[in-house]
Amino acid sequence: MKSFLIGISLVIGIAISSGCQSQSQANESDQESMNKTNEVLAPEVQIIANEQVEKGKKETISAVVTLCEEFVDDADVEFEIKRDEESEKITAHSTGKGKYTIDYTYKSDGQYEIIAHTNAEGYHIMPSMQILVGDSDTDSSPKEDKKSETPEHHHDHEEEQ
Repeated sequence: MKSFLIGISLVIGIAISSGCQSQSQANESDQESMNKTNEVLAPEVQIIANEQVEKGKKETISAVVTLCEEFVDDADVEFEIKRDEESEKITAHSTGKGKYTIDYTYKSDGQYEIIAHTNAEGYHIMPSMQILVGDSDTDSSPKEDKKSETPEHHHDHEEEQ
């Protein structure tokens, strides 16, 4: 009788422990599913401009804003043009299909940094690229800034519900 009670106790203990383990595994699976569902996708901003330009010549600078490969046409884009300690900000206008542009004339030779301050879908994204104004041996064809050397800054501004 004693061995029978010990055997029953062991079976019950194993059943309870495996039930808890199954519940724990189910909770982990639910958590993974929730993490995938709640994954937040930030918009992407790509700057399009010539990497080398001439002083005094009007140039077009553009930013293309996308989210999950769809164009974002309701973003706010402001280009900051920096050279040394000088900085100038110009609000871009939408030309459709997620593209925002400005025309800019560089006043002096040197290295410039272009930052596309972009507010879209609750994020503030700041990609940048370098522009060389004046003489150099590099190609002057239009370039697309795939990934900036300066990291993009993402600020999530989700609304409270």
